[in-house]
Amino acid sequence: MASSIKLSTAMLLFLVILKVMIAGVNGACDGTCVPLNQCADDNFGGEHFFDIRFQEDADCEDYLKVCCQNVIPPVTIDPASGDQIKEPHIFNDCGTRNMDGAGFRITHATQGETEFGEFPWMVALFAGDSYVCGGSLIRPNVVVTAGHCVFSRQNERLVIRAGEWDSKTTDEVLAFQEQKVSRVIIHENYHQKFLFNDIALLILEKPFHPDEHIQLLCLAPQGKSFDNEQNCIATGWGKERFDSPSYQNILKKVELPIMDHENCQSAFRKTRLGATFQLHRSFMCAGGEEGVDTCTGDGGSPLACPSAENGNRYQLAGIVAWGIGCGQAGVPGAYAKASLHTDWIERNIDGPSDN
Repeated sequence: MASSIKLSTAMLLFLVILKVMIAGVNGACDGTCVPLNQCADDNFGGEHFFDIRFQEDADCEDYLKVCCQNVIPPVTIDPASGDQIKEPHIFNDCGTRNMDGAGFRITHATQGETEFGEFPWMVALFAGDSYVCGGSLIRPNVVVTAGHCVFSRQNERLVIRAGEWDSKTTDEVLAFQEQKVSRVIIHENYHQKFLFNDIALLILEKPFHPDEHIQLLCLAPQGKSFDNEQNCIATGWGKERFDSPSYQNILKKVELPIMDHENCQSAFRKTRLGATFQLHRSFMCAGGEEGVDTCTGDGGSPLACPSAENGNRYQLAGIVAWGIGCGQAGVPGAYAKASLHTDWIERNIDGPSDN
């Protein structure tokens, strides 16, 4: 009898532990945890907010999933064509920022996290499976990035990912797309040591399909100056600080003021670069506020500024190039001046190049 009681007690304890483990997987959810776009529950209609903080009492362990009672069945793909019927999208006016995100909004974004799809021109460059740099989609099949990102990687298998947001999950409402790079065009006057003319074009094997979270960034007119513009935004997955051990998971944004050439050169002369440092005319500068800066891993990413005609439409002003540490007070970051190369970009897009 005693052994029987011990066995029953052990079995009961096992069942309790099993229940706790199952609850730990789905949190307090009494349905099924699925991405928002796979749930037909009425209470998820319209705009939905996700809290990106870790919550021990959340219904679902993954913050991008919802507890759902009416799961939408998987869409059947036509075996003849291999295509899935989907409402078509078009490329909108270039440089249009999704201020409220695409598909859902996030709450408690205290570390500069972007909304999902907020900057739909932002892309990630991979060499094999390794993240290398950021970039900007300026044509359905053309990406602008920094020359230093690809100078030593021209013979590697390069892939561009558009529509990425949180690199640690695939549960976003809209999926990312990937395309292989077929040709790398580095500026003929790029200087490997000093990073002058630090710009490159990546021509893709196939164009990206437009979607709400995959759109184009405008080029600025040739030679346009953004000096003293206050509301430019740099985006990227780079490190939060120079000594951080890893890159960011969620795409971040920093709002940066543009610093004119003379003041930027003066600021750099106060660093280890020394009093005789000459800032090359192919660079522009932004930032200078302590703790607000791009950093390691942001190379190639865009610095986009609102156009004078429409504050919600952005132009490619700069490309993250280099800096002295990250976020030091009074020290701006250096960016390749994209508007200096607009004619070069358009010439190489429209015709072949030997580079």
